[in-house]
Amino acid sequence: MATEEGTNDNSNKVKERQFITKTLANIKANDLKSFNKYVNDNYDEIKDDVLNIEYSYSVDPNIYTIDATKELAKVNPSTLFNAMGGGLMSMYSSYASIYSQMDVGPEVLNEQYDVLSGRWPKEYNEMVIVLSEPNGISDLLVYSLGLRDTEELTKMVTKIMNGESLSINNEPLEFTYEDLMNIDLRLIPTVDTYKYNSKYDLYEDMTNDKDYMKNLYNNATKLKIVGVVTAKEGVTSMALQPGVSYLPSLVEYLINYAKDKDAVKKQIENKEVDIFSGSRFDSKTNNLDLNFSDLMNIDSNKLSEAFGMKISPDDIQKETSNYMMDISSSLTTDTSKAKEEFTNLLEELSNGVFEGLDIISTNEVEGIVSNYLDKNSDKFKALEEEYVIPSDMYKTTFNGLLGSLLNTYIEAYYGMDPSLTEDVSNKKAKVNPMIINMALPKYLESAPIIGVEEEMGKAMTEAKMKKDVLTKVGELTGNLTKKLASSFKVDENKLASAFTLKLTEDEIKRIVTATMTNTNATAKSNLLLLGYQDIEEPSYISIYFNSFDGKEHFLKFIDSYNEKMESSGFESKKINYSDTTGILMGSVKTIVNAVSYVLIAFVSISLVVSSFMIGIITYISVYERTKEIGILRSIGASKKNISSIFNAETFIIGFLSGLFGIGISYMFIPIINSILKHFTGNVPIRAMLYIPSAIRLIILSIILTLIGGLIPAKKASNRDPVEALRTE
Repeated sequence: MATEEGTNDNSNKVKERQFITKTLANIKANDLKSFNKYVNDNYDEIKDDVLNIEYSYSVDPNIYTIDATKELAKVNPSTLFNAMGGGLMSMYSSYASIYSQMDVGPEVLNEQYDVLSGRWPKEYNEMVIVLSEPNGISDLLVYSLGLRDTEELTKMVTKIMNGESLSINNEPLEFTYEDLMNIDLRLIPTVDTYKYNSKYDLYEDMTNDKDYMKNLYNNATKLKIVGVVTAKEGVTSMALQPGVSYLPSLVEYLINYAKDKDAVKKQIENKEVDIFSGSRFDSKTNNLDLNFSDLMNIDSNKLSEAFGMKISPDDIQKETSNYMMDISSSLTTDTSKAKEEFTNLLEELSNGVFEGLDIISTNEVEGIVSNYLDKNSDKFKALEEEYVIPSDMYKTTFNGLLGSLLNTYIEAYYGMDPSLTEDVSNKKAKVNPMIINMALPKYLESAPIIGVEEEMGKAMTEAKMKKDVLTKVGELTGNLTKKLASSFKVDENKLASAFTLKLTEDEIKRIVTATMTNTNATAKSNLLLLGYQDIEEPSYISIYFNSFDGKEHFLKFIDSYNEKMESSGFESKKINYSDTTGILMGSVKTIVNAVSYVLIAFVSISLVVSSFMIGIITYISVYERTKEIGILRSIGASKKNISSIFNAETFIIGFLSGLFGIGISYMFIPIINSILKHFTGNVPIRAMLYIPSAIRLIILSIILTLIGGLIPAKKASNRDPVEALRTE
């Protein structure tokens, strides 16, 4: 793009180069449903290239357990770091979660992992614990399994957020493999955590109702830990991350379960209306008619006693109607503005965090992000002024997001090019703008990022809403007090008892939360929230190949699919992809080829020199054996016989030289491998010499010696017998 647009007309005008807009214009969502059908219909064409195909969906299992304090705790998606902002840090749940789907087949797993106890899972409700080492388990995994009090970690995070010093005196726990396999984990489908409110015709989130959730837990499906595994020694690129892994069939079970639930059916049947708020998706206001009388009862007798005269409730309602209208409008605040401001700032910071960096390592991520956010603290203060939430909370939120972004980039780069990394515990990556420009949009559009943007927009709006509501309530109370106090002597106790709430605090909170309009919600996003997704339309398709040649063949398969879609008039169904691995491998291949050519040049020079030396040695042998040649000719040996003698000698020299060279190579290979292992750690790089290659090298040695001996042998056969006999 830079080459195409670059111009120099020697003027003093600076023209905008629209790189970003062109890049964004080329980003499209792939129609995976159509492509998935094409892959299944034409699988025979690629079956020899593909090792495994796995489908991923944007449905995350809700897993609960009873923790060490005998309290119900949600362990997936993780809520361990919610203290970093009173729910503002739900993004941490994704990165702190240790539950993940197994996206590879048994062949790869058996090749990379040792089963310490039990077996690999076979059923949808079976899982396996993956340890980073046979006799070690991380404290995050311990908390996430409910083996420690989850509130304990929350309190520690809260202290850190408040700037308090933290003293940790926990003694390390010890478990047997049997203890880990006996942990009681249960699956609560997301759709079951919503309860239908027939009065307002909407679905309420019941996750904060302890009794309701405890009842769900008691009747939930049990998830069995059937095995404990760890990576084999020497394996550095692992298919499973340390934690708990489950089969793809678990997600398929959740999708099929949700499909039959009323909430999902209702949202599918009516894609125009949001079942959580009762509003249309294209409307910025909700249709919920929440009146003052719905929330509160007024005892007119007590009210009269409080003021010493009979006061009509209608007068009070008329006095408060304007304030209630203002409060009602505050309850339906649009979250899009807050979300947009947070999203724009996230995009800005995500693009800027890589600036000025060349090579980054895992150990440097925390310092890089902290320094970068300190320079942008003014942006957080601006958000604080508008949305009440402290700037430190925003800083902590972005610290986690950007830290995860850098770590994800390092892991991805390490998976493609581990050459920069000397210590696996401190991985390194080179900052490549081209890779960043391709990967960053996918990161920002990923489900976890969209989730935290939604949560932040909601939290920021809610904070602002609470402030506005409290202000209006304060004004209403002040006005009523002034007006009534000027005429009457008010009995405050009786006045307070005249007003009673019809709903419980939790019911009001759920209804108010439901009425908050989310203009970015769609029928599809609501279905995902309920744990449902079209099984034929996965979010990701992961394809594992047998070789690089298999990958190249599959890319041609995609190109063939695109050509068919284009010729059929279905341009929108074409698959857009970036072969990042191919770009990196192409660069590596160019470097390797350059080094190989240099080595070939040196080896060729050595071979030419050795051939000359063989010719010289053979020539000297001919010169020293001139009399012998004369005798052989005199007793009847032909020129061909003489030539054959010397060719046979050079053949033997070449054969023995090849054998000696191969023998010495095999003798030094174990020593070379020991040296490689010492300097590269457990990276699976080793020297080897296959038998077919060894045979070819011996043949090459014979050919070169024969070539080197041809001229001296020819010269020996042409010697005159008489002159040869005279030679002393």
